Amino acid sequence: MDPLKSILSGIESVTDAIRDQLTARIQGDEETDQEQLRRLVESGVARERPEPPPGAKDPEVERLVAAYRAEVSRKNWWEIKPGEFPTGAAILAADPALRIAVLKEIHRRFPKNGWSENSGRLDSLGTALLAKELPFDAREMVWLVDAAVHDQRHRPSVVRQVRQYRDRGGDVTPELLARLRKLRQEVAKWMTDAASRKLVGQIDELLGVSDRSLPDPGEPWSDRALADVGELPADQQGAWVALFDHAATAESGSSPSAKWLKEADKRIRAVGEAEFDACAARWLGLVALPARVPDAVRERNERWAAGDHDYDDEAWNAKPGISEKNVTLLKGLAWACATRPDPQIARALAKTAEACLRKIPGIGPWAQRASSAAVQALSMMPCDEGAAHLGRLKTRVAYRPMLKVIEKALEAAAKRAGMTKQDLEDLAVPTLGFDTDGTRREKFGDYAATATLAPDGSVNVAWEGPGGKALKSVPAEVKREHAEDWKAFKSDADAAEKLATAQRYRLESFYLDERTWRLSDWRTRFADHPLLGPLARRAIWHFADGEGLKAEGLWDDERRTFADAEGKALDWLADETTVSLWHPLGFPIETVMSWRETLEARRVRQPFKQAHREVYLLTDAELNTGTYSNRFAGHVLKQHQFNALASQRGWQYRLGGGWDGGWSEAARIFLPHWNLRAEFFTDPAGDTFSDAGIYTYVATDQVRFYRQDGEQPLPLTEVPALVFSEIMRDVDLFVGVCSVGNDPAWRDTGPEGFRGYWQDYSFGDLSASAKTRSEVLARLLPRLKIASRAHLDGKFLVVRGDLRTYKIHLGSGNILMEPNDQYLCIVQDRKQDSQKDTGDLFLPFEGDQRLALILSKAFLLAEDTKIKDTTITSQIKARY
Repeated sequence: MDPLKSILSGIESVTDAIRDQLTARIQGDEETDQEQLRRLVESGVARERPEPPPGAKDPEVERLVAAYRAEVSRKNWWEIKPGEFPTGAAILAADPALRIAVLKEIHRRFPKNGWSENSGRLDSLGTALLAKELPFDAREMVWLVDAAVHDQRHRPSVVRQVRQYRDRGGDVTPELLARLRKLRQEVAKWMTDAASRKLVGQIDELLGVSDRSLPDPGEPWSDRALADVGELPADQQGAWVALFDHAATAESGSSPSAKWLKEADKRIRAVGEAEFDACAARWLGLVALPARVPDAVRERNERWAAGDHDYDDEAWNAKPGISEKNVTLLKGLAWACATRPDPQIARALAKTAEACLRKIPGIGPWAQRASSAAVQALSMMPCDEGAAHLGRLKTRVAYRPMLKVIEKALEAAAKRAGMTKQDLEDLAVPTLGFDTDGTRREKFGDYAATATLAPDGSVNVAWEGPGGKALKSVPAEVKREHAEDWKAFKSDADAAEKLATAQRYRLESFYLDERTWRLSDWRTRFADHPLLGPLARRAIWHFADGEGLKAEGLWDDERRTFADAEGKALDWLADETTVSLWHPLGFPIETVMSWRETLEARRVRQPFKQAHREVYLLTDAELNTGTYSNRFAGHVLKQHQFNALASQRGWQYRLGGGWDGGWSEAARIFLPHWNLRAEFFTDPAGDTFSDAGIYTYVATDQVRFYRQDGEQPLPLTEVPALVFSEIMRDVDLFVGVCSVGNDPAWRDTGPEGFRGYWQDYSFGDLSASAKTRSEVLARLLPRLKIASRAHLDGKFLVVRGDLRTYKIHLGSGNILMEPNDQYLCIVQDRKQDSQKDTGDLFLPFEGDQRLALILSKAFLLAEDTKIKDTTITSQIKARY
C-alpha cells in the first residue's frame, strides 16, 4: 500500500473516532441525556421566563441545539431534513415558545463573517422552523426583521412571518415599520432578479401605500435620502414618508397646482422647515453624481468585453440604473421646493435641472420630467437666486426642448413679478454676500477667508490665521470645527464664479436685444452690483439725454465717474440719461482706435471684445447672391464642439447622426426684438461616428435670414447692419473654434479625406477675428520680452529660436519651421493654462483663447534650447 495513502487513512480513522467520542459525550450525561432532552422538549420554554441579555447564552436551549448539531454532523448540509433526526423532530413538534428560542440560538451561533458548511447544517433547522407559522409577539417580530436586515438567508420566510403576524391581529408598531423599511432598502439595493422584485413588492404591501413612495436605492441621492430618513425616530420617519407620498402624486401634470403646493407646505411643516431645506439641498445636490451600476449590468458589460454576446439570459435585458419612481419623486421634490426661499436649494435645483439632462445612449435625457420640474421650481422661488440660475442654465443647456421650458419659466417668473423678462434677469442676480468691490470676508473662529472675484470671473480664496498671518490652504481646524459654515462659504464662492461667467455672456447679448436703461437703474443693477460691477465697469457705454447730447464713456475708478476716450469726465450725466452698450459699428476708425489706446493706457481688460470687436459688412459676393452668404461655407467642424458652442451663444442645433441619412441641419437663432431668425446650414462630413451614432464632423454651408415665422429667406440688404454683423461674427467664431484645421495633430491622426482642407485652413488666409488678433499683436509685441525675436509677417507671427525659426499661423495657431516649412506639432495640455506661460502679459479683452495659445507657443519657441519635451525636440532637430 502507498505509504502516503496509509498515513491519510490513519488520520481519517482518528478523526472519525474523535467525532464519535464527542458525539457520545454530547449525547451522554456530561451534557444532556435523552431523558433531559425529552423533559426539556415536553416542558417547553415559558414565555414568562426572563430572556437572557442580547448575545447571552440560554443554557437549556444551548444544550438542545448542541444535541441537534451533533446528530447532523456527518451529513452534507444540502441533504439534511431536520424532521428525520430525533432532536430535530422533537424541536419542530415542541411548544412555539421553545421553537422561537431555538431560532434565536441558531441566529446567535451563525458566524458573523459569513456562511460555512457547519453553519449550513445548523441553518437547515432555522429554515424548517420559519417554514411554519410561529406566534411571535411584537418585540420578537422586531428582532426577527432586524435579523433579516443584516442577514439575507431567510428574508422571504421572515416577510411571510410578518404577514401572518399582521393577519392574526398583531400590533404593527412604528419600530416594526422602521425595520421593514430598512429591510426593503437592503433587498432593493441590487434588485435585478425576479425574486428580489417579488420580495420588495411583498414588503411594500406590508408597509402600505405611503411607504411604497420611498425612493428606490441605487442612486446617490436616493441612497442618501433613505439613510437620512432611516436614522430618524419612527414618528419623524412617518412625516417624511407622508411627504414622499405626496411627491409621488407629481407623476402627471406639467406644473404644480396651488392645491398641490399648499399640501406640500403642510407636509414640509410636519417634517420641519429647516430640516426639509437642509435635506432637499443635500439630496438634490447629489443628483449630478452617477448612479450605481447594478450587478446584472456590470456583469453584462464584462461579458461583452470578454467576447460573450449571448442575449438570451436576463442580464442582457437589464437597463441602466434608471428608476421611474425616483424620477417622479425628484419631480415632486423639486415642486415642493418652489415655495422655499433658501439659496442653497436654488443652487441644488439648478444642478438637478442640468444633471437630469445627461443623455444615455439609446434613451436620451434620463430624467427630463425632473429637469422641467426643477426649472419650474426655480421660476417660482421667492428669492433672487431662482431666476439668476435660470439665466445661467440658458447658457449651459444644449437640449432644445429644455431651452424652451427655461424661456417659458423666465417669462412666467417675470409676469408674476410684473416686469419684463430682461428686467427680471437684471434684478435677480444675487450678491452671494460679496461687497461692491467684489470681495467677501468671513470669520471662522481665529481664522478668516477672503474670496475675491477676479476680472476673468474666477474666484480666489485667501486664508489668514491669528494675527493676520497668510496661510496656503484651508486650516484643519476650520474643516473640523466650522465644517457647515465653511461648506456654505465655499458653495457661495463656486456659485459666484459660475454666475460671473454666465453674466458675461448675457452682457454681450445686450447688442442683439438693443437694451437700454435709465442711468439710475443701470447703476443699481450693474455698476454697484458686487458680481456685475466688475464686468460692467470694464465695458464702454453709450449715453444720451433728452436734448440730443450723446457720448461714450468708460468708468474711471480713480475719479468715480465716467470719462470719454480722451479722458474727459462726462459731468452732464443725470439719473434720466439713457444708457446702452456701445458697439463700434458705424463709428470712424479714429474713434475705435482711440478707445483701444485708452484701454491699453488704463490697463482695462474688457470682459469681451468691444473696442476690438470685429465688424462684418456686406461683401460684393453677398450682394450678388442676394439672400444668402457663402462667406463661411466649405469648412469642416467637429460637430459636438460646434453644438456646445452654438448653445452657449444662444443658437439652437440638433446633433445629426447616421439614422438621418443625407440630412441637412441648420443651427438657428431667434431674434424676437427684430422679428428675425438666422440659420447656419451644415451637412454631414465623412463617415466617422461617435458611440451614439452621431456624425463626428459636419461641413458648413450658407447663412440665411428669415422673418421669425417666415419660410422665404430675406434679401441680405434688408437685414439690419447690427444684426448681420453680430450673426456673422458668431458664425466666424464657430468656424474659428470648431474647425478641424485648429487641431495640431490632425495631419497625422485625422481622416485622410479632410487633410487637404486641414492644410488650407491651417495656413490659409486670415478671417476677420484672426485679423483683429494680428492688430492686437502688433501693439503688444514691442512690450514683450521676446520682442527682439518676434515679428509679424502677413498671416504669421514669426519667432526666431536658437535652433530654428518658426511661423505661427494667426488663425489656427499651427506652426511651420524654416527654412523648409516643415510642420511642427505642439499639442497643448488641456490642464495647462496658456496664460501662465505668457507671464504678466496684459491682454485688452477676455475670451480669445487662441491669442493666448499663440503667445504661449511663441514664448516657448523663442527659447527652444530649453524645451525638454522630446515629442517637440525630435521634430525640431529632424531635417528633411
